Amino acid sequence: MLRLIRSEWQLLLFGFLMTFWSSPGQTFLISLFSGEIRAELGLSDGEFAGIYSLATLASAMLVIWSGALVDRMDLKKLSLWVVFGLAAGCGLMSISDSVLTLLLSLFILRQLGQGLMFIISSTAMVRYLDEHKGKASALASIGYAVSEAVMPGLLVSLLLWVGWRQSWQVAAVLLIVLMVPAILYLLRGHRQRHSDYLVRLDVQSADNLRTFRRRQWTRAEVLRDRYFYLFAPGLMSQPLMFTGFIFHQVHLVEVKGWPLIGWATLFSLYAMVSVATKLVCGPLIDRFGAIRMIPLVALPMGIGLVILALADSLAWGGVFLVLTGITVGFQSTAVAPFWSEMYGNQHLGAIKSLGAAAMVFCTALSPIVIGWQIDLGVSMETLALAAAAYVFLTSALAWYACRARLANLS
Repeated sequence: MLRLIRSEWQLLLFGFLMTFWSSPGQTFLISLFSGEIRAELGLSDGEFAGIYSLATLASAMLVIWSGALVDRMDLKKLSLWVVFGLAAGCGLMSISDSVLTLLLSLFILRQLGQGLMFIISSTAMVRYLDEHKGKASALASIGYAVSEAVMPGLLVSLLLWVGWRQSWQVAAVLLIVLMVPAILYLLRGHRQRHSDYLVRLDVQSADNLRTFRRRQWTRAEVLRDRYFYLFAPGLMSQPLMFTGFIFHQVHLVEVKGWPLIGWATLFSLYAMVSVATKLVCGPLIDRFGAIRMIPLVALPMGIGLVILALADSLAWGGVFLVLTGITVGFQSTAVAPFWSEMYGNQHLGAIKSLGAAAMVFCTALSPIVIGWQIDLGVSMETLALAAAAYVFLTSALAWYACRARLANLS
């Protein structure tokens, strides 16, 4: 891994920064401003959640098209456009004075931050560092974990100092001032790297002895592949379940009788475990392949959900977060190499946009479904056990698909 960092530090740092600065479009950051936004626009919790979910669902639908731009546009040009667009979204958020402008700003933040910043980063890692895609994906995705650890504290301080509108304006300025020069510098000479990639791709396509794995699938072909539908439920289990429970974490803490400050403190442990897992899983993926790893990804979180359902002490809540941190670190490292191994790199942006759309849809749907169940009187323990059952079932489905696909590749 150190050798990879020394030789490809510019591309790796580009991927790291793109995931780090995706934070303006992430739930953990936007939610910090929810109280001020609701108070100033006169929105209830449910109304704000509905607007947020609508913007997220609209983003999920559009990213199926916009994600394919990674396959057609120059990486530097697309990255610059996305950064300027995300800064514009931050600026629009800072002047939102109605439901319409709030909805539009949230849509831009979700589309460009949660969606395209991640797709650009992860696609670049596996496309141009194919032989080290596991380690490259791990190193780049650490940017998100660092952002989770650093950004909330900085933004809360900024919020208390200058207010929520000015905080978004500062974020817009920093995006342009820091990211534009970084992209221009770190992607110097990228055209030559892309040309070399195209040459390798032509050689692979011309070699009839290449394995089924190296076939360059189109998105339409992927949608007709039965293995896509066998793997997808397992790949979606982490964003579906974890987002839903974290969105309702205040209710969870209340029914468990845990101190909120103690629960919040445990998230630093979750972040550290997630980063450590990325660094361990990257080399394992390069050695054994991402396809073999996918059935194992969600199992730690599944065990954690069972513990969450059965335990009452805050310490066991920490165990749940640790096990979930393993799954989050594992999944964020394995997913991009998985799509590459399954379907090739030529149309990877378009293919990854399918997964991104499904992920965004899950993050929009799960808070609503779990909230509806809570309103009906279903306990958090019952919901956790049901979520664990889903995880184990979809992991078994992925294991069956893994064995069948690897048998075809042998």
